[in-house]
Amino acid sequence: MTKATNSSSPINPPDSNQSGRNFDASSEPSGGQPVPQRQPRPFIGIQFKCCQTYGRIYRNHEATAYAGNCPRCGKRVYVPIRHGGGSSRFFSAG
Repeated sequence: MTKATNSSSPINPPDSNQSGRNFDASSEPSGGQPVPQRQPRPFIGIQFKCCQTYGRIYRNHEATAYAGNCPRCGKRVYVPIRHGGGSSRFFSAG
């Protein structure tokens, strides 16, 4: 068993070459180049009746349907996208 001790001496003393430098934890990339923003992936929420659980299914690359699986049993769900379809974002399936 290892006993924890409270010591006032630092574990890693500062390197003399690093003294005076500050750590920059900003989210800005170096070089001034802006990072391209990712678009959120379109999804619909599904209440899976088979396992009484909720999950999201995402739009496919062709933008013709939403497809996914039940997070518990893996049952496949496919919801086609049609012209003039509804605006609902949550459904029940299975």
